[in-house]
This record gives sequence, structure tokens and C-alpha cells, in this order.
Amino acid sequence: MSGVREAVGSLGECQLSLRVPPPCPSPAPQGRGRDVRVDGAESKRPLPCDSGGGTGWGHAAAVPAPNHPAQTWILSPSLDALLIIATPLLVLAAALLAFQLFDSAAATALILTTHIVLTVAHHLPTFARVYGDVDLFRRYRWSFVLGPIVPLAFSAAALGYLNYKRYPLDYFLYVYLFLALWDPWHFLRQHYGFMRLYDRANAAPRALAGRMDWWLCATWFVYIMLASGSWLAGFLEDLQTSVHINALLMLPAQWVAPLTGLTRDLALLTTVAYVGYTAWCWYKGYFISLAKLALFAIMFGALYFAYTPNPWVLRLAPEWSFKVGFAAIGVVHVTQYFAVTWRYNRGLTTRAGRARSGWFERVHRRGGAWLAMAYIGLGLLYGGVITTPQANSWVMSVLLAVGFTSTLLHYYFDGFIWKVRHHENHESLGFPRVDGSLRTVSWWSTARRRTPLSTVARQLLYFGVPLAVLTAGAWSVWNAPPSSYITQMYRAQIASERGDLTTAAQAARAAYAAMTAQLPVTRKLQQLDPSASRTAELAYLVYNHSHYRHVVLPMLDGREVAPQLAAHRASVARAVALLEVAMASGQPLNHAGRDQLTRADAERARDAWRRILTAG
Repeated sequence: MSGVREAVGSLGECQLSLRVPPPCPSPAPQGRGRDVRVDGAESKRPLPCDSGGGTGWGHAAAVPAPNHPAQTWILSPSLDALLIIATPLLVLAAALLAFQLFDSAAATALILTTHIVLTVAHHLPTFARVYGDVDLFRRYRWSFVLGPIVPLAFSAAALGYLNYKRYPLDYFLYVYLFLALWDPWHFLRQHYGFMRLYDRANAAPRALAGRMDWWLCATWFVYIMLASGSWLAGFLEDLQTSVHINALLMLPAQWVAPLTGLTRDLALLTTVAYVGYTAWCWYKGYFISLAKLALFAIMFGALYFAYTPNPWVLRLAPEWSFKVGFAAIGVVHVTQYFAVTWRYNRGLTTRAGRARSGWFERVHRRGGAWLAMAYIGLGLLYGGVITTPQANSWVMSVLLAVGFTSTLLHYYFDGFIWKVRHHENHESLGFPRVDGSLRTVSWWSTARRRTPLSTVARQLLYFGVPLAVLTAGAWSVWNAPPSSYITQMYRAQIASERGDLTTAAQAARAAYAAMTAQLPVTRKLQQLDPSASRTAELAYLVYNHSHYRHVVLPMLDGREVAPQLAAHRASVARAVALLEVAMASGQPLNHAGRDQLTRADAERARDAWRRILTAG
């Protein structure tokens, strides 16, 4: 959520009505450190101008601004702690518990499935806000109405072609490469937005405060993503295998480790500077948000724990992987987003003419825990329907197209609807005014309103160009001969067992050619991501490449094998060493082409390779 920042507002009046706020008598002065929710509810005592209905989850009553800085909350101190600040700890605890209750495969499947469903589910609050905020929809009408055209058109064309050619629908997943770069930015901006939200009572210069929070978040985030190893390696591998963009081999692997160290040092220096900035705020008497600091520490501690192959997570869950950690943190992101959108949509009902009349206004005006749960349940239903596999390829194609479009529009819309410097957002979020000098603008005055034609042209540039490049690359992959050496090895084995020696020889030579092409790629991936899975994959490839080069192909050509054995044993020794390193880590060994590889399988392979080394 890329705009929850620069948040200020006014609590100079109490609202007893959903439409017209009557005047409210001035309250008694409040002491320093009072907790005030951004919806205006004071957490220590009843509101002096309360309607008697209670605040529920985000009731939009308001109180006058306190005389001293106070912590603002989105829902309430307890609900913010549960649903926003401490959520990373709770989700990680649940994920680790899953590994204790189930075997690693079941636990991994449960966490990944939960993440997939919830990710799509949290798109629905975005669309509810777009639909329910009358003024917002009027301001960005053509962006909202025309936004689905480009992603849906590309999805329909790609999926129609796949169905026509009877290709697997998994080929369509190439389009998610476009979102793979957008997703980390989307996550980082949402976290930064929450930090700015909790820092509203800080009277430090807004530009300075914003930059300090941003650099603290950005430097640690970049370091953790690089330190994970898996994210960069996986993205570059997908570019190569899915769309024939060979960025992986162009990247000097020896630069990655120094770059990771540099980003770590930069993050540490930024932290030192941030400590100095916080001390300066304390010296000047500016408000210091403990909620913001706790959110940062918990979130980035959880990110490091979940994303990097650190000894703590591997001790608790040896089969933990980056994919599991990414999914767990994704659930945190979703939970936080549900909380803030519920608060915003509730706040719309307190502004005259802002909430769309009908079910949207009735649901959010009433509020309460039960309706909040129903709100989440509706999102889960949406996510469940979109992500459930279907046997009919055309039905599945529709769901894939809708799912991709939903994700892209969620990122796109969030990029501009959450700019809280717009006073319309202040009103709905109920941010307290903490500095009379703060200036806000209307979203009606911040950008030139575009025609339908210019809106489509911009969306073609933003979405159409990258999707066209990816589609051209994907088409070349779809129409290329199979490049998996494992597939060719199985083909050669089956042909040999049938007695079809000609086909077996052809498949064996194709397998060797594929291995030769794959070997530098797999080596580079293992350098970028020295995980057990990558290391085991390299070990098997080193062995098979040597076996085909020094044993299989000489036999096919009628040449002597004996002169090749010394070189073969040297390669086998390297394969054994790699596989033992992979097994010693305790991490999962399975990889592409060997999805069910277990430790017992690896031990049998290692023992067989050792016998080659000891053979006379």
C-alpha cells in the first residue's frame, strides 16, 4: 500500500451523526501520553461527546485534539497490537507450529495455500473502497473503469493460445514475472506507510521524519532480500526459463556477496543515524512513537528470521525455505491491510456524501466485530473461488485471467488511492491534527484529470509494453524443443529398455547437450543461492554430465571408456562433496526434476557415487 504517509487530520469536533457533525463542548485538558485512536476514540475513558453506540472496530467518533502529543491508533491499542504490530510474531509462531504438528511437506503446502488464498482475498477490500468511496471513484473514474482492459486482454490472448495449442496452463504463470518486481515495492511502501501513520504526533520537520523512516525501512529491506539468496536467484531463473531473458549469466556472481555486505553496512549506518535522530527528537521534546519503533523492530526481525537461512529458524524447522517464509510474511501483509481498509471504509460513512448508499454504507456504518468477521469471510470466499483449481481448462483459464488482473489492479490502485497527503483520506482515516502548519491538498487538485483515451494510452505504456515483452519471450519458450536434461534422460532410458537404440542414442545426445547448456546456469544459481536444494541440484547435474560425457557417449560412439575414467572420477568426487554439503545443512533437498527427493534418496545416490571412486 504505497501511500499511507504524511498523515494528518483534525479532531477538533465530535461527530454524533453520520452526516452532520454538531458542535461539541471543549473537554478537560488531557495529560501527556494519552492513547488516542485515529478514529478519534480515547482509550482510557468514555468520549465526552459519544453517541452511546460504542466504537466497535473503528467507530468514527472523534474527540478534540489533546494538549500534548499522543499515540494514534488505527483501530485501538489492543487491536493494533494484535492485527498490525505483533502480527509478524503471531504468524511466524503459527507457521512454526505447523511444522511441529505436520510433516514438512504438509506444513509447507498448508502455509503456501493459505498465503495464496489470502493474497487474492485482500484484493477485495481495495475494490470495495474504490466502489464505496463516491468522491474517489468520481476523481479517478477512467483509471478504475478502464484499468482491467489491458491485463484482461493479455490474459485472454495468452490463455486462448495455450488452450488452442493444448499447452499446459502453467505456461501462463510467466505474466507473474511482471508482478514479481512490483510485489516487494508494494510490501515496502505499505510498511513505511504504517510507520508514518503511527508517527503523526511527532512534531519534527515532516520531510526529515519521512526520510529517516524511509531510509531505515528501505536499507534493511534491500539487505534482507539480498541476504535471502533465494529471491534474486529465483527471479533470474524464472526470467531465463520462462521468457528467455538471460540476465542470470550476465550478472557477475562474485559481485553479489560484496553487494550484500555493502547493503548490510549501509543498513547498520542508517540505524546508527536513526538512533541519533530519535535522540534528537527526545532532546527537542518531540513525540517518539513506541508503536512505530515496535512495528519496525518486529517486522524486520521477522523478515530476517523468515527470509534468510539463519540458524534460529533452521533449528526450529529444518525444512523451512524462503518460499515458506515469503508466504508467512505475506499473511502478515494481508492482515494489516484488512485492518486499515476496514477502518477507512468505516470512516467514509461519517462524511456526508462520501460512502456509496446501499449495502456498502449499511455494513460499514453499523460495524462491530461480527460484521468485521463477515467482511474478512467475504474476502476469503473471493480468494478461495479464484484460486481453486478446476478440471475444465476454459474455466481454469477464466480464473487465472481474473486472478492476474485482480493482483495487478490491486497494486496499481494502491499506488495512488492511499496518498494520505490528500485531505479526503485524512477525513476517512480520522487522523488527528498535530501541527497547524501542516498543509494538505485535495486529490482533485494534485493531477490533471485525463480523458478515456489518454488513460488507456498510459495503461498500455505501463502494462502493455512489459507484458508484450514477456509474452514474446514466453512464446519462444513454448515453441522451443524441450530443454530439460532430465526429460531427455528418461526418454533415453525408456527407448533403451524397448530396444530402440537409435532413439535412445538421439535422446542421450540431446540430454548431454541440455546438461552442457544447463551446467553454467545451475552453477551461477548455486553461487547466488547456496541452499541445500540448489547445491543438491548442482551435485546431480555434475555427476550426470560427467557420466554422459565420459561413459555413455563414448560407448555410443564405440570408443574406449577406460581412458575417460580418471576425469569421470574427479567429477564424481566433486558431486559427492556437493551432495554431502547439501545433506549436512538439514534443509530440503528436492528441486526441479526431483520434486520428491528425500534424504534417503540422496544418501543412496551418494553411496553409489562413492563406489565409483573406490572401484578398481
